[in-house]
Amino acid sequence: MRFTDPLYLLLLLPLVAGLWLSFRHVHGMAKGRKRFAFVVRFILAGLLIFALAGPESRRPNVGLCTMFLLDRSDSVPDAEKQRAEKFVDEALKQLGKDQQAGVIAFGREPVVDAAPGGRRDLGRVLSQVDGSASDLASAIRLASAGFPDGKGRRIVVLTDGNETSGDAMEAASVSASDGIPIDFVQLGNSGAVAEVSVLDLQAPTEMRTDQPFDIRVLVDSTKEQDAVLALDRDGTLVKETPVHLNAGRTALIVTDKVAGVGFHRYRATIRAKEDLDNRNNVGMGFVSVKGKSKVLVMQENPNSSLLAQALRKSGVDVDLGGPGSLPSRPEEFQSYDAIIFNDFNADSVQPLQMKLIQAAVRDSGVGFAMIGGENSFLPGGYYGTPIADVLPVDLNIRQRKSFPSTSICIMIDVSGSMGMEEDGIPKVRLAAKAASETVKLMSPLDRVGVAGSTDGIEFVAPMQPLVNKEAVIGQIERLQVGGGGIFCKPSVDVGEKTMLAEPSQVKHFIMLADGDDCDMQEGCDAVVARMRAEKITTSCVAIGDGKDVAFLQRLAAIGGGRFYLAKRANQLPAIMTQDAAVMSRSAIEEGVFYPKMVAGEEILRGIDSTPPLRAYDLTDSRPLARIGMKTKKDDPLLAVWQYGLGTSLAFTSDAQARWAQAWIGWEGFPTFWAQALRAIVRRAPLNQYDVKVRDDGARGQIEVKAFDALGNPLTATNAAVRVSTPSGDTREVTLNQQGPGLYTGSFDAAELGSYIVTVAEKDPSGVERVSSTGFSLPYPAEYRTTRPNRPLLARMADQTKGVEESQPSQALRTVPNPGESISELWPLFIFLAALVLPFDVGVRRIALPLKEIFAKAWARLRPTRQKTATQQVVVGRLQQAKQRAQRPTSENHPIPPIVPTSEPDRRPVSPTSTSTSGSASSKLLEAKRKRGQD
Repeated sequence: MRFTDPLYLLLLLPLVAGLWLSFRHVHGMAKGRKRFAFVVRFILAGLLIFALAGPESRRPNVGLCTMFLLDRSDSVPDAEKQRAEKFVDEALKQLGKDQQAGVIAFGREPVVDAAPGGRRDLGRVLSQVDGSASDLASAIRLASAGFPDGKGRRIVVLTDGNETSGDAMEAASVSASDGIPIDFVQLGNSGAVAEVSVLDLQAPTEMRTDQPFDIRVLVDSTKEQDAVLALDRDGTLVKETPVHLNAGRTALIVTDKVAGVGFHRYRATIRAKEDLDNRNNVGMGFVSVKGKSKVLVMQENPNSSLLAQALRKSGVDVDLGGPGSLPSRPEEFQSYDAIIFNDFNADSVQPLQMKLIQAAVRDSGVGFAMIGGENSFLPGGYYGTPIADVLPVDLNIRQRKSFPSTSICIMIDVSGSMGMEEDGIPKVRLAAKAASETVKLMSPLDRVGVAGSTDGIEFVAPMQPLVNKEAVIGQIERLQVGGGGIFCKPSVDVGEKTMLAEPSQVKHFIMLADGDDCDMQEGCDAVVARMRAEKITTSCVAIGDGKDVAFLQRLAAIGGGRFYLAKRANQLPAIMTQDAAVMSRSAIEEGVFYPKMVAGEEILRGIDSTPPLRAYDLTDSRPLARIGMKTKKDDPLLAVWQYGLGTSLAFTSDAQARWAQAWIGWEGFPTFWAQALRAIVRRAPLNQYDVKVRDDGARGQIEVKAFDALGNPLTATNAAVRVSTPSGDTREVTLNQQGPGLYTGSFDAAELGSYIVTVAEKDPSGVERVSSTGFSLPYPAEYRTTRPNRPLLARMADQTKGVEESQPSQALRTVPNPGESISELWPLFIFLAALVLPFDVGVRRIALPLKEIFAKAWARLRPTRQKTATQQVVVGRLQQAKQRAQRPTSENHPIPPIVPTSEPDRRPVSPTSTSTSGSASSKLLEAKRKRGQD
């Protein structure tokens, strides 16, 4: 037994001294009991001290366990994977008596394919791993944790060594300290098969218009050959030139210049005559060309250019777009200093596009503005979307304002088609989410009911007031898929019956149905018309564009409601909240009014009064927003606030002839919108930042060179760095100073697509100023090269005293240092101390007569022969007394004493003795009676 912390054993000395001193000062206990109590106390304390010292038992390992790590990533050709499987299979068949082996397959993550065991066949490798990445370090750590006790340990990796995440050398150093050698079998393309890949595209971060610059493309080829390099800018081919590739890496230089300002994406594509995999033949980079501000204006009617013309008069470059033309990549939004939604419906914006706009404002400082209309704010379907989070106004207005009580009945198609998944989520769950979002939008005085319709109709949430919204949402979550299609006639019949019984002032019926599977349409028009006559409106939502869309559209027109076509089920939440808000008369406030201007608002500088407006979208102000203009009811008309690094603006009336007819001819119209744009547009940084970003496996490496206005390096900076990922998420990056004006940092970059890196600093007034650049991952790092990374494998083997294996039998050779198996014993000592503790307490608290207890115990343990002799003496005395009672005694004939014998007298009693005994007894009784009579 050994101790990990033997110094704790020195505590035994003060323990003995303390017990000896306390023994002399303890009185009132018997001497034996006192000694016993102190012995128990010493044992208890000694056990605890031994536990603190970390006792261990060690025994030498016997035999060997080998863990084989199979690389299943995409960089390993199929033929090499089969060679690795054959190698492991032969090794498993040669396992000896005291030998075991296990198999781990790894790609992006490692999994145990076969636990350690004895001789057997490998069979088929059934483990499924993501081959788009390779994490060798995680596989080594998993193997180290999977060894059984009592065996020598060895790891054999069968890989090309091209790790894309983790640090294999760090994992190898841990294995070396644990005494686990790592052998390797090299896999991968040795160069016999030609392979070409684009490793990097390097371009200047910022340039000016019409200024030539070089683009450097780094290409790797396993053999010398000719190829063609094609370079495009923003999807338009710029140059295509023949090139010659050397064996190894070749740097190709292409010169270009840009006339238009903005954030431009360059893509280089290499086409070679001999190439194994063309997925890695693309490289991407970005160039930001500075000039005057550029703004993107999106509106439902792109033919109306009133707002665009007003902005152009102020010297702003404007791109005007409509539904279907909104950018869909992160780098495309970086070309604009501000984005304006002018009466633009949420139905025209995909969820990913909303997240990318949110990220552009929050992380890159791009300005955002929403201008009202029938397709904006709440009636535009933005409730609960990422865009709503960006706005300086709150769209959840029914919780704070007084509106007519509303009853809404939602009839949802739960036919078999609703069980199909969209982006991994069943459509019926998206429909239930849409109904739940509608419940959240309504006020506690409103009433809502939700039913599922197929071959039967069942209310999962019966009509009820929204006093407890969470309970209603819980009922809606029970919505399940049935069978068949939606039966329209029974659905509208139930809707009519339900809504006629409702007491609310506003009654609205929503029917959500498959656009290609509506049964029993006959008679629906008449029912909906009767409902309309009873002031019950009907809206229809078609999921998918099918043969029954025209029927649903006609039904909504007859019912006085709206028709919505949801091409994707994830549009349902926005559609249904939009319809509920509009039809419940809680989205738009109509009536002519003059705006109330708030003093001190910079946007209104030089504007003393404005013409009247006819209507506006109802919203509520946010606590941190700055309100510049109000309506006649003090609702927000113009609001601005800071959202992340960007500025967001909301103007709840429109900028068109419908609500702002008097504004269009107003001379202050261009001035107002020019000043509004200047309040939100992205601002350039005060200092100069040269930002370079490059891909380093699964991480992005950032290098920032910071200079002041005079070109001197900044020795300290308060700049912050944010990274926007391809999915719209954000990451904060901490920069570490490496020298005067030089700062570096890194971040995770395993997701394919474009990463936007923004350096932000605050000016003396607190305004955020930003500088953005980025880089792109056009393909996974796993496809970057198929050439084996032999230096890495050799360093791992050298550090852990492993070797390169050529034969399966080498994996089963005896390890130089089999090591020892260690078992910790401190839990045993703690357990024993817990057992002794009751005795320690008992002997001090309870005084027991130990001498008497021991005496009785000893008496019980004496030989049974002495007990038998005592019993015989007692029996003899009883027999002697009996004989005296049977015959009279005399002095001449004394009764002889009874001497015990070894055997009791078992002879039968004679009849004479019995008779004599009976006569004597009678005489004695007779004499007793006579004495009583006298």
